[in-house]
Amino acid sequence: MIGQSRRRTVPSEQDISQNSDDDKILRYVVELFHQLEITKPDPDTVVWDDNMNPDCVIVQLGEVKLPRSMMGRLTAEEWKQLLAPAIIRGYLLLPRQRRDTILRLVLPLGIGEVPLIVALLKILPLRRQDPALSRSLLFATIIIWITYAVLMVALWSRRLWRGLFYTADRQAADKFGREVLPAALAKYGETISATGYPRKRFHLWPTVSQRIERLQSKKS
Repeated sequence: MIGQSRRRTVPSEQDISQNSDDDKILRYVVELFHQLEITKPDPDTVVWDDNMNPDCVIVQLGEVKLPRSMMGRLTAEEWKQLLAPAIIRGYLLLPRQRRDTILRLVLPLGIGEVPLIVALLKILPLRRQDPALSRSLLFATIIIWITYAVLMVALWSRRLWRGLFYTADRQAADKFGREVLPAALAKYGETISATGYPRKRFHLWPTVSQRIERLQSKKS
């Protein structure tokens, strides 16, 4: 309609401050990319994800993903120290880890099929003599193998992710200073505790306290 005015949204001081921090975070990521000699395109977006746990930081696929529950709780400078191991995990360690998956996971699962096949060869001839017993044994054998496979995948996944975190932390500490990362993680852990997030929980990745302990044990 003629003469109808358009309402413009004026960003709040908090929005302006957060946008400024996001820009700083991206600049720090670019700086870290150069220091780590990563030739992939620099991330150009900061995403504050509602579904991320507060102790999770991801730099991958051109994005910096941070937990929304931690927005405004740390300065851009404090995030910088936490971004280094996340970059190492996403760009230096994970690509290599994918190539090792066949040996570390598929091979144990393949070995686990041997007793399954042997059991099946023993059970199948029983079908004519005792069909009910044959079915029961077959069902029990399959359940046992599935349980074994699930357990192997769970243990391997847990070991994989914890190893990735510990290795990335060690490499970041070696590169940027052995005292810097533990101090940044300690501040990070205190800030997470202030959100009410439980300190003891089941994760594939280690807790912040476990990461600090591992770094300190490597120094001694």
